[in-house]
Amino acid sequence: MSVDTPPGDPGHHPMPWFERSIALLVIRGPGSEHVLGDLEERWCDDRTRGLGGSVSRRRLRRRLAGSCAAWWAPTARSARRRATRTSQNKEGRPTLSGRGGVGIKGALGDVSFALRTLVRRPALAVGVVLTLGLGVGATTATYSVVDAVLLRPLDYEDPERLVAFGTTFPGREWDDQEAGLQHLAGMSYLNFADFRERARSFEALGGAESVGVLLPDQGDGTELVTAARATDGFWTALRVAPVLGRLFGPEDYEVGTGADPILLSHAAWTRRFGADPGVLGRPLGSVGGPSVVVGVLPADFEPPETLFGHAPELWLPLQGGHDRYTDRGGRSMVLVGRLAAGVTVEVARAEVDAIADRLADEYPDGNVYPDGSSFGAGVNGLQEQTVGGAANTLLVFLGAAVLLLMIAVLNATTLLLARSMERSHELAVRVALGAGRWRVVRLVLGESVVLAVGGGLVGAGLGWGGVWAFHRFGPSSVPRMAEVTLDLRVLLVTMGLAIASGLVAGTAPALRAVRRPPGGLSSRSEDRSASRLRSALVTVQLGLAVLLLSGAGLLFHSFLELRSVEPGFDAEGLVSFQVAIKRPGAAADEEPWQAWDELLELVGASAGVQAVAASTNPPFQDPYWAPRVLLPDDPPDARGDGVAGYAVTPGYFDLLGTPIRRGRDFTRGDGVDGPFVAIVNEAWVRSKLGPDGDALSTSVRMTGLASAELRTVHIVGVVGDVIQRRAEDGARPAIYVPYTQQPWFLIQPVVRSDLPLEILAPELRRAVARFSPAVPTQAMGTLGDRMAATRTDPRFKALLFTTFASVALLLAGAGLYASLAHSVSLRRRELGVRMALGARRSGVRALVVMQALRSAVVGIALGLVGALALSRTLTRFLFQVEPADPVSLLGAAALLGMMAMAASYIPARRATSVDPAEVLRSE
Repeated sequence: MSVDTPPGDPGHHPMPWFERSIALLVIRGPGSEHVLGDLEERWCDDRTRGLGGSVSRRRLRRRLAGSCAAWWAPTARSARRRATRTSQNKEGRPTLSGRGGVGIKGALGDVSFALRTLVRRPALAVGVVLTLGLGVGATTATYSVVDAVLLRPLDYEDPERLVAFGTTFPGREWDDQEAGLQHLAGMSYLNFADFRERARSFEALGGAESVGVLLPDQGDGTELVTAARATDGFWTALRVAPVLGRLFGPEDYEVGTGADPILLSHAAWTRRFGADPGVLGRPLGSVGGPSVVVGVLPADFEPPETLFGHAPELWLPLQGGHDRYTDRGGRSMVLVGRLAAGVTVEVARAEVDAIADRLADEYPDGNVYPDGSSFGAGVNGLQEQTVGGAANTLLVFLGAAVLLLMIAVLNATTLLLARSMERSHELAVRVALGAGRWRVVRLVLGESVVLAVGGGLVGAGLGWGGVWAFHRFGPSSVPRMAEVTLDLRVLLVTMGLAIASGLVAGTAPALRAVRRPPGGLSSRSEDRSASRLRSALVTVQLGLAVLLLSGAGLLFHSFLELRSVEPGFDAEGLVSFQVAIKRPGAAADEEPWQAWDELLELVGASAGVQAVAASTNPPFQDPYWAPRVLLPDDPPDARGDGVAGYAVTPGYFDLLGTPIRRGRDFTRGDGVDGPFVAIVNEAWVRSKLGPDGDALSTSVRMTGLASAELRTVHIVGVVGDVIQRRAEDGARPAIYVPYTQQPWFLIQPVVRSDLPLEILAPELRRAVARFSPAVPTQAMGTLGDRMAATRTDPRFKALLFTTFASVALLLAGAGLYASLAHSVSLRRRELGVRMALGARRSGVRALVVMQALRSAVVGIALGLVGALALSRTLTRFLFQVEPADPVSLLGAAALLGMMAMAASYIPARRATSVDPAEVLRSE
């Protein structure tokens, strides 16, 4: 039966469309109709005999495969004969006339040939592999961080629907309006409850607040454990289920229902209880009251990093009926929500903003400033809120790594171009003996790919080291650093990047090889063309190196300026720690200042302590208190910007070494029964009274630590400025009050001692234990270390750019050296003739040096233009340094110029080592 059998024929069974399509595509040309007819006839016979459809189809496919193979076998043999003319010489190696095989066998042959060729030139192979490895390694390490922080979604179910929710301040609604990121603060429980009831944009809305829980330690003391209280909506929004036990039930959120239920983090369950499944129902023995374990959270659960600085070990239910949640002005809760299906962040923002306006009208107390401006509410995507401003930092890092990779690729291109010129005779003979242009391209690109794979392996190793360095020295401002790993996906990107870099580096040499004339002898113009190409590659490398050098110079100059900032105190020998002085069993009428006095007396009597004082906050730490301060002429409803507020003991400024510029220090007479007094810093005087203002004749009205009521306070002194948070923020206006006039249960003693911390720390802990065994010490460390910790971010940025710039300078220098050395080797005859005709050796050396300087001058000029254009991307990272800083730009240019001179030294010496007589004899 033929393929033209009519459909109405009783024996006709049409061949399935898929198999028929394959047959029509594969079996083409003269005689194809006969083969197709035979296949269809056999198919119809099978169907007529009653064979099942699946059996007939399997038989058809076997016949189809055999027919296709038989049809193409002669064609394949003919192609193989044409493509494998390479005969084997006596040593079993391919001769120069070979075209190479096709397919996998041919590719493996190319790789084998490339390896044998490169073994004979190990210096070139090592140079290209290391060059590509450096560029790929830097990019891999940086991409690993960018991938984990920016690209990888948060580890929750449907993370794109999760949002952060909070209060917005009037006049500061946005952190970054262009990026659509609102500035969110905490919220009171009462406001949260109203939003939860009224908002329809959220499938779930929950909140939590950080607390501390005192647990017995392994000895006779106590340990302050990081914990959090959370509402039921918190677990619903994040879709968390315990691995052991249960979550909190409705009865757990009621006040006074018995022992506090506790959820353990997986880490706390493992560390404290050895992952014992019998932990459920076990009393935890917290100092604050009875508690019992009801569940264990999953090992992979981490609360949103943007909401909690440190993952809590324990979780308790947030009982909204407690007295502590009756103030709408309190903002202790951080909120997370899950958007309803189809709702966007913009829609949710519009709704919560309208609800906030209604709450301000209904409950002005706590929601409205004295000047009439009201608080709002805002929503950010949780991913965007978590990343925050780190995206700009990481993208700048990635841009620097890409610049370094470009330099590495250009350097490898220069080396491979020199290699292809050395092989020009070999490649020309191959073409003359019948090798096609594609075969020559394959040979050149084969070497490039082999080198690229080696560079990828080196880059993967360097990338692993870079990821370790990010973990070890990375800036604390970058979130999700714990998730940064060199996983399989990143390794695949690494190898892909390496191979792509190798192909790019080998493209120019490959194209140049196939453009050579069949005779294999290059013309003079072609040599000049290759020389211009090498010079252009080197020039671009130098220009890119200037970009990195200038960026490193800007950041390093900024860091030096930051280090030169006077902190306002003498940090040598100062140690601080934190103590919550509300001790169990204390007298009901004990005032906080009395506990301060007792604790400081015990600490001052410790061995090695020369002096002791205390404050609510030490320097280089955000103050807990921001009082509203009004001048005498300000109306009562004036908003009054909050200033940094501190309660301190007498002698605090003398201990720090901070001078009192005018007036006096606090004394024991500034007690609870005396007039309210305060000391301000010079920054407050400048901002409120002007440079010539007289603060000592001024009285202000200010709010207390735990009260919004204004009271009159007399300024009795002016002290020098002390950095409150970071040096780049400068000294903000600050006001100090006596510890006796402001009740505060969190004290931070500061002691001066010549003893090292590891010896002094046990003495201080014993002193606190004598005060109360139930009161733990926290955050003990030197003020010098605290100050240095605030410089981690700028130091890391400067070091990272300096590392990139140093590698770029090394690669650019190596590229310039390789280009000059190759040029000298090609011009050996010319230089010999010059010296034979009377040219001085110094003149020949100058000729080579001038060739290097021409490339350097053009590259520096291009790099400086690019640096002026791109340096503004670093503006947010600079401190008291302009983006067009001449010191940094000229320093980069000078450094690159000196590198060019150094790179030209050996080639220039080699140029003068040519023997003119030998050159003339060779002619």
